Amino acid sequence: MKRIVLLVCGVLFLVSNTAEARWFRRGNTTTTYTQPTTYVQPAAAARPAPATTPTVAAKPTLYTSASVPAQTVSYSTATAQGVANIMASRGQVGHFGGNPGYEGCGSGGSAAAAYSNCCYANSGMSTVDVGYARGAGGMWFCCRRYR
Repeated sequence: MKRIVLLVCGVLFLVSNTAEARWFRRGNTTTTYTQPTTYVQPAAAARPAPATTPTVAAKPTLYTSASVPAQTVSYSTATAQGVANIMASRGQVGHFGGNPGYEGCGSGGSAAAAYSNCCYANSGMSTVDVGYARGAGGMWFCCRRYR
């Protein structure tokens, strides 16, 4: 009889010890996730001086990527175009805040595919703002804002 009691107490001790350890591990892992409300534009790389070509009347003018004037791109989360620019610069789809209503983001091989892959595309809500951007790898990104 003493052996049975000792065995039951030993098993109870082992079970409660592992359950307590599991509870402690579960309660000890706190995961927090916050989305950024603004996006800071990445620093532009230093551009080399434009290549100069000799001027010959019969030769067409050659343009290099260094001689093309830089375009300013908005990375603001206030517009759908700004969110699309952020996604294209990062190469990933995501929601970055800045919109009080519903927002759908998607990507695809073409602008039309990205538009149809957006979140809430089949919801029936009317689209009030839309933005498209093409990433460095050729992937299209789209952001739609609904009402």
